[in-house]
Amino acid sequence: MNKQGEVNKKAWSYRAYELWVNKFGLPKDVAKDMIRQPKIYLRRDIEFLGNVNGKKIANLLGSCGRKAIPLAILGADVTIVDISEDNKKYAIEVAKEAGVNLTYIVSDFSELNIDEMRNSFDITYMEGGILHYFLDLNEISQKIYSMLKIGGRLVLNDFHPIRKIFKVRDIFEVRDDSLELTGDYFENELKIGAVAYEKLFPVAEQNEFPKCLLRYWTMGEIISSFASAGFIIDKLVEGPRFDSNKNIPGEFTLIASKLKIQR
Repeated sequence: MNKQGEVNKKAWSYRAYELWVNKFGLPKDVAKDMIRQPKIYLRRDIEFLGNVNGKKIANLLGSCGRKAIPLAILGADVTIVDISEDNKKYAIEVAKEAGVNLTYIVSDFSELNIDEMRNSFDITYMEGGILHYFLDLNEISQKIYSMLKIGGRLVLNDFHPIRKIFKVRDIFEVRDDSLELTGDYFENELKIGAVAYEKLFPVAEQNEFPKCLLRYWTMGEIISSFASAGFIIDKLVEGPRFDSNKNIPGEFTLIASKLKIQR
């Protein structure tokens, strides 16, 4: 495992199961809610995922199963790839309570051997703070392309790259006054950052959390990497920030297809 993967695995293995129980609830209670309203957990991504019944879906960096389990409830055959054993533990427990099966692979996706997964999936789904965990985006996009069947689709929802220019890059830290511009949109080096859920623990405990190594990409780099891998870009949808700064993009969703092109 490369240095970035080792650092991020350590960070995402620290008290993650505890976090999910405290934030979302016991697996049995979460499962009941997912069964009752699975589409709510997928938010507007369900529009791009379409009818998932009978579809084979790879939920890459699928964390604790908050998206994968509702997809399985809706009839999909779902495989999660994620770096954290804690995330797997919570996801498998919720899935069991929900009466659905998950395939859960604990691995750094950048180092996952996909030989037996080539041309296997109808959809690859990535959601919520994903791309900054990868150092080589071209390699990742090529692997995703290889995993999809002809006619398969990528649905990628992630934080908008414009956050690179803000002093506070966490789009979930609500700022109703102003956004301070201090960053460089074109930077390309690794940055030390907090694991996503660190701030949900008491301030006195946050210094104990291992840090992550993050690589922030530009929109041009993101689109170019998937286009170069062979994807046909179907749609790019940009959405506003979650605070009062609605005039600034906060997220984007990329929909792309693997099509057999006659040349």
